Amino acid sequence: MPDSAPGSRRARALRVLLTLARLCLGAALGVAALSFLLHGRGAFARFGRPDEARIALASGELAGAALFLFRRTALAGGLVLLIVLAWAAGFHFALGQAARNLWLGLAAVIALSAATRVESLHRKA
Repeated sequence: MPDSAPGSRRARALRVLLTLARLCLGAALGVAALSFLLHGRGAFARFGRPDEARIALASGELAGAALFLFRRTALAGGLVLLIVLAWAAGFHFALGQAARNLWLGLAAVIALSAATRVESLHRKA
């Protein structure tokens, strides 16, 4: 009977939507990180930054995106992504470049991490 109750259907639908949102954002950030890892050498070199920093940044974003995909590791992945995206946004700001997409990604990671935390607390209760 509890599975047929409207409240449980709604909770299940919200969990599915939250999972899909995390998957979409994690995949988008992972693809962007992979693209930066494979094709970002020239841009980083133009600004006089070491290639090792680009590799570390892209690897951190890839790791955070992978962790963000799964409910149990979503908070850890969100924290890694927050650090990486905030650093990248600050770097873009220091260079006088637009960082609008980074700020949007940062806001989305915060919102989905908070929603995941609330959902996990609600599930335990």
